[in-house]
Amino acid sequence: MNGNLIYGTFERIKKYYVSSNGREYFNFEFAPRGSHVYIYCTRHPSLHGKDRDPNKTHLFRSGELCFVAGHEPRTQREAEQRAKEWAEYFLNYRDTGVVRS
Repeated sequence: MNGNLIYGTFERIKKYYVSSNGREYFNFEFAPRGSHVYIYCTRHPSLHGKDRDPNKTHLFRSGELCFVAGHEPRTQREAEQRAKEWAEYFLNYRDTGVVRS
């Protein structure tokens, strides 16, 4: 077997976000691992028929938010800010169809 096993318990921090318009809710889980914090969206509003392609939503089927390698959040505070920014992007994409890379 190549690689190392990492022993321990990996707990996720659960938080929710209410959109800036006050009408939409998102549930997030934050999982600190290694040098950065993984972000999972476990609940989000409907896309109202928009394409679910991860290249457009930046959301993998697992619920993990997608970041460019090397630009992942490194602290809990940064991860929470990025989750908020992603939630607002998600709603903008749903409402306008405009994709951000």
